[in-house]
Amino acid sequence: MLSVSDVANFVEDGCMSRGQFSVSSQQKNLSLQITGSLLFVFVAGFLNLIIVGNNAIRMADEAAFSREERAATRSLSSVIASIPEQQRSATFWDDAIENIQNFDEEWMDENLGSWMQEYFGHHENYVLNEVGDPIFVSVLGDIRSVDTYSTRASAVAPLVAELQKIVADISLGQSNPNEALTEAEIVKPLRIDDKVAIVSIVPVISDSGEIIQVPGTENLHVAMRFLDDALASSIGAATELADVSFTTSEPSGVQAGVPVSGPRGQVLSWLSWTPERPGTDLFLKMLPVLLVVGALGLALFFWIVRRLVQLSRKLQASEAQALMDVETLVQARKAADAGNRAKVNFMSIVSHELRTPLTVILGYARLGKNLQKMPAAKRLESLLLEQEINRELVQSQIEELLRSANTGMAKVEKSGEHLLFLVNELLDYAKMETGRLEVAPEICNVQDVLQPVMEQMKVLTDQKGLTLETEIPSCLMLADINRTRQIIINLMGNAIKFTDAGKVSVSVSQSQDKVHIAVGDTGPGIAPSELENIFEAFHQVDISSSRTAPGTGLGLSIAKELARLESGEIHVRSKTGAGSVFTLSLPKGTSSKLEIAA
Repeated sequence: MLSVSDVANFVEDGCMSRGQFSVSSQQKNLSLQITGSLLFVFVAGFLNLIIVGNNAIRMADEAAFSREERAATRSLSSVIASIPEQQRSATFWDDAIENIQNFDEEWMDENLGSWMQEYFGHHENYVLNEVGDPIFVSVLGDIRSVDTYSTRASAVAPLVAELQKIVADISLGQSNPNEALTEAEIVKPLRIDDKVAIVSIVPVISDSGEIIQVPGTENLHVAMRFLDDALASSIGAATELADVSFTTSEPSGVQAGVPVSGPRGQVLSWLSWTPERPGTDLFLKMLPVLLVVGALGLALFFWIVRRLVQLSRKLQASEAQALMDVETLVQARKAADAGNRAKVNFMSIVSHELRTPLTVILGYARLGKNLQKMPAAKRLESLLLEQEINRELVQSQIEELLRSANTGMAKVEKSGEHLLFLVNELLDYAKMETGRLEVAPEICNVQDVLQPVMEQMKVLTDQKGLTLETEIPSCLMLADINRTRQIIINLMGNAIKFTDAGKVSVSVSQSQDKVHIAVGDTGPGIAPSELENIFEAFHQVDISSSRTAPGTGLGLSIAKELARLESGEIHVRSKTGAGSVFTLSLPKGTSSKLEIAA
């Protein structure tokens, strides 16, 4: 049997262990501080280096990209603006006016068709009359039928109308506006079928001013230069950009680009290239050196940390013994206080539990000793002394006397049973502490195990005005019948004891390999802070002198140990104000379990 001194020793040992752990933690504190501080400095410096380096790389790359973007935009704009100038080399010419008016197709081909394609790369060239109808068509340097222009007319017509309006505005009020018309032009990118072309239109005018044309009657020259690889290469050569090309979608990933916009500002194509990344390139070249320097720095950091930690351990060694001595004294004081409290609590509980039934037994023992002084005995004696004895009256007095005696004996019996229960509980706890608590599991029906308990507990619930609800289906389990009944009696006794109104329930369910017996109540519930401690020996939720629930605090501890010996377990769930449910889970009674039990 576990003595109070043993309990105190157990508490003291636990406190000592915690004290030793605290001292050990303090010994490591300085080393952790040194390591943490140096690690913080190293990480902060490393992160700062990364941030600064990344910003420098990004700024260098962005500056290079901005330069390339400006160069690409200027080059593209220059290419577009150069096409009208290329046209004027053959359209600002008296011979052009005369040969167009004479419909000299050979001359127009040599100067406005194949020549434009061969020297300037214009893919298509058209000569239009004053109403916008084609009189000459050249495609890729070959003369084509004027009907070929019909596929381009709808796209080119708005530009023709716009140029004619410009020419009309310039010529307004002038008899010979040739000089003013030398700058008249329309040049814009257009989508032609599924391609994008730079379309340029200029008027054919006299270079000498001697040929007078009525304003609005000028012939027009239309040049088309499609966006192709040749044009992209020429832009790339002029700007020293890499991998220049025209794409239909916006460049992504490592590619950069500038948009080619149409008359209404819509993006028709993209001039894309692979931008230079001087910052990234320099970083990649320096990466091996940086890695070596970083590795050396890391190695130096760990060497410094190791040396400092070794020094800190030497300093701590001189303080460790003193700290341990102080901590040991403190923990010993705490252990002594805890042991004293355990002794006081245990003695208070046991004395209270033993005093109540002993008071009842002694009281009724004294009453039995002085039975003749009871009112019923005195009345019976007076009746017997009378000369005329009333048999019925005597009989009633005898019955009353016997009832009083029976009542007293019943209370004596109940108190004796309570004392026996306390003694058995203490004996079971002693066996549990010494490892001599044994069980004998066997295959049994849960109904046979629980039914006698339900009949016994029904008396207690009726006495307290509680409802007892049971749901116990037939199933087999592997259990020690008497010990299992002891567990259930303990759980139901607690439920009845702590429940003032409502019900106590017992239900049985099954899982794959377990039988679960749940005992629930509608009592006050258990606070979350107490749930971890209720299975500890001698633990009482209420240890005040005014507590209303009797008990030594050993019942749940013994029940949990019995469940463990039966290869089972007890779980509890509770909510303050809503009651508690204790669930005993035991193995199912299968053939494999029977073999193990045997």
